[in-house]
Amino acid sequence: MLHAADCALLDGYAASMLERPTLAQLAPELREATLAVARRLRARGWQAWLVGGAVRDLALGKPPKDVDFATDATPDEVQSSFEHTVAVGKAFGTIIVVHAGVEAQVTTFRSERGHADARRPDAVHFGTSLEDDAARRDFTCNALYLDPLDGVVLDPTGGLADLERRVLRTVGAPRERFAEDGLRLVRMARLAAAHGLEIEAATLSGARESAAALRGVSAERRLAELSLIFQRPASARAWRLLESAQLLEALCPGLSTLRANDVAAGTLAERWNALEQLGAAPGPAAGFAVVFDAAWGRASADAAAFAKSRQLLSALKPSRELSDAVGGAWRAAQEWCRLNANAAPPRSARIQLVRDAAWPTAFAALSAWRRARGEDAEPLAEWRTWAHSLRADELRPAPLLSSDDLARSGLARGPLWKQTLELAESLQLDEQLRTREDALRWLDERVRSSAS
Repeated sequence: MLHAADCALLDGYAASMLERPTLAQLAPELREATLAVARRLRARGWQAWLVGGAVRDLALGKPPKDVDFATDATPDEVQSSFEHTVAVGKAFGTIIVVHAGVEAQVTTFRSERGHADARRPDAVHFGTSLEDDAARRDFTCNALYLDPLDGVVLDPTGGLADLERRVLRTVGAPRERFAEDGLRLVRMARLAAAHGLEIEAATLSGARESAAALRGVSAERRLAELSLIFQRPASARAWRLLESAQLLEALCPGLSTLRANDVAAGTLAERWNALEQLGAAPGPAAGFAVVFDAAWGRASADAAAFAKSRQLLSALKPSRELSDAVGGAWRAAQEWCRLNANAAPPRSARIQLVRDAAWPTAFAALSAWRRARGEDAEPLAEWRTWAHSLRADELRPAPLLSSDDLARSGLARGPLWKQTLELAESLQLDEQLRTREDALRWLDERVRSSAS
């Protein structure tokens, strides 16, 4: 049922900072899929409401990237209504419907009871009440319902008024919502930062009292939520909110004590400032490189600092790809510090660093660290200018020597084989070997020397 208060809000969009949610704001493919799913459900006599983040984003004038439906159709009824479905969370009422390659998540109205694992409900009751469905959601701005066919918006929890006031508020009692899923504590900070919302006082207080709920959240889920934070321009504000809510130690044990271990590690405030220096949407690797680095781009960093950094990151169980990207950035940053301390670093070492896949992330992190510390960033800018001046054949020249050359020279395979190729490349980059003839003469001398 559409209440009078809801109608008043809808009629007042013209004088509001909110947008009237319409499908015109969706990308064409997503709009087509949304209409197709809604029409099919409605044709079979069931309700079809867009819900959650999509409606919130539409109200804020932001185009959603995906859509979620709420319906009174059971999961079996949803499956039987569409040709292509994925029963990804059928036990909890969720079916993914695929239309023309576009996915839409369709979830049956439900109420929940108990959350012993601080994530999933102990019992789910499928029903027909939209109000009951809204009552189980996390924040009021995510409990908005839009009928995609006639444009009616239902707002059972006051989410539109909260968005108008730029406030993030839980549905119902904060401690109850956070106890149901501790990851909502991190999502709170992410949503508030991403949409420029202030956390309502009772919600923030409830978050502080619920920090322990984060300890029951798997490392993989915490990592995924933090990765989403690092993909948003307002990542620094999200981290400041997490600190304000006293959630850091439960979220990332050891992060809040980095400064106590090493004065050179940088304060939390400096880390958030560095995140701001990274610029819009730097990506997870650069974000983790800045926040989790105990060495903090210092030339004097020792092995213990890097071990601490790796420990902090490893606790979140990152993928091999992410771990390599972040670790590579730390390694490349330290190499730059070493080379920059040399008045005349070898040309080969400089080239090998800037062509390293980790260098762009290291450069971004180094620049952010130095600016956050008020240090001169000009040396980095000079490196970037120099790197951009290199031609492709200077950055990655064709090797003057091959394995076949080493085999013909009579050099035995082993450690010396690899060392010879690497040294030949360095000498070539240093322009000490300029031609193939130079390289072959050098190889001949090296073979004779090794034989003696």
